[in-house]
Amino acid sequence: MASPSKAEEDAATIASLIDDIDITMFTTVARDGALVSRPLSTQKAQFDGERIWFFVAADSPKIDEIARNPNVNLAYASQRRNTYVSVSGQARVSDDRAKVVAFWNDALKAYFPGGIDDPNLALVEVEAHTAEYWDAPGTLIGKAIAFATARVTKRKDAMGENRIVDLRGDRKTSRPPPSRKTRSHQARTASKTASTTRAAAGKSATNTSATTKTATKKTATKTAASKQAATKTSAKKATATKTTGRTAAAKAPAKQAGGTSKPRTR
Repeated sequence: MASPSKAEEDAATIASLIDDIDITMFTTVARDGALVSRPLSTQKAQFDGERIWFFVAADSPKIDEIARNPNVNLAYASQRRNTYVSVSGQARVSDDRAKVVAFWNDALKAYFPGGIDDPNLALVEVEAHTAEYWDAPGTLIGKAIAFATARVTKRKDAMGENRIVDLRGDRKTSRPPPSRKTRSHQARTASKTASTTRAAAGKSATNTSATTKTATKKTATKTAASKQAATKTSAKKATATKTTGRTAAAKAPAKQAGGTSKPRTR
């Protein structure tokens, strides 16, 4: 049998941490987009690594809020154990009668007098997508030992464990949260990439502008040369026309002078 992965171990850890905490702050999205949180007993909530179930009043505002926007967050905290869990996912009202029967106990009659058939009884199912947990020593001695160990070894994880678990699908994943140093590096990388992109775009625009100017200049030069050639051609034609005119004018008198005069009649 294959040993469980770190993600599976973390999912089991989350289940055990939640099981020991009675109250969660159940956060929904209101009609105006505001986040609304209220304490909700997790006494009868069950977590199998994928879903968490709650009994709630069917006429409560959170039922309408879930219908409009199913995104929710569950925040668990145990100051005594120094343990904290945040679960994000999507909620819906379940009509699974078998689950209602399985989770019901008579102590709930204080809220639902009609028992398991109370018309105001609703079962809310939260499908967990991601969860982050912080689990550290809870006693003063444990905290002191953890602090001393972290200071000597320079290891922050000695103060406790902080993991982010993706609970979706069959292949769960687990990772430590990004550190401030990592986030700063990512921000610098993104900024550098943006600067490089802008510089490349500026260089491309400059090259395009220079190419356009060169092409325009060449076109203007060719146009000027064409005009100059046309002017020279016109001048040559004009000169040739003038020369032809003068030659014709010179021949005309010579013809008259050399012509036969008619004899006079007496």
